[in-house]
Amino acid sequence: MAMEAQNHPNYFRIAWQSALAAALCLGLPAGLLLWLILFQQIIRSAMIDQSVTFLQANGLISIFALAVCSLMWSFLLGRISGYHPWWKIGVATVAGIILGWFSPLSNLDGVFADQFPIHMLYTVAMCGIVGVMTACVGLAYGVILRDIKAALTMALTTSLAAVLTLLFTVILFDQFGIRVGGIVPLAMSKVTVTSLLTSAIAGGMVLSVEFSRFVNQKMG
Repeated sequence: MAMEAQNHPNYFRIAWQSALAAALCLGLPAGLLLWLILFQQIIRSAMIDQSVTFLQANGLISIFALAVCSLMWSFLLGRISGYHPWWKIGVATVAGIILGWFSPLSNLDGVFADQFPIHMLYTVAMCGIVGVMTACVGLAYGVILRDIKAALTMALTTSLAAVLTLLFTVILFDQFGIRVGGIVPLAMSKVTVTSLLTSAIAGGMVLSVEFSRFVNQKMG
């Protein structure tokens, strides 16, 4: 059977398990280069230096690394939700990430380059990237369930949760004087890795709960 029956899904369990899975498999890999840059300041290592140089010279490697790591998220989500063919979730996740990355909405910093100060331009760009990626993944999950309502619901709720969490994180950092384009060293790395991590956790929780809910409805 493709799906495991769940008469009364424990959504609290689903939420915390998916939050942990999203943090490890999506949030951390999404900020891989910037994590390495931060570690570079703490740990003097030739391997870290070479990795940073390689990733900076090959920008697409980071997004493909995220896509590969997302397969582990897909496997875990399959276990959490009871949807057995986790490889379908994997294909949907990778497709959503890649489609979102190459979407025009992931390049809003280029569109508004001369209209906002640096920190606002950064926020707009991050919201565009995170919003479109999570929306594309939500839509892709709806496709594998063959349910247009599920697709639209997951796209909207996941994107909204991730973007709002990202905004909250950026604003919180700003309250402590840590702003992209400001005077704090490595502000962009610090703000970005944290906001990607928190938005992945929030988006992952919402997506997993909604996906599990629609899977359960299919079985009902």
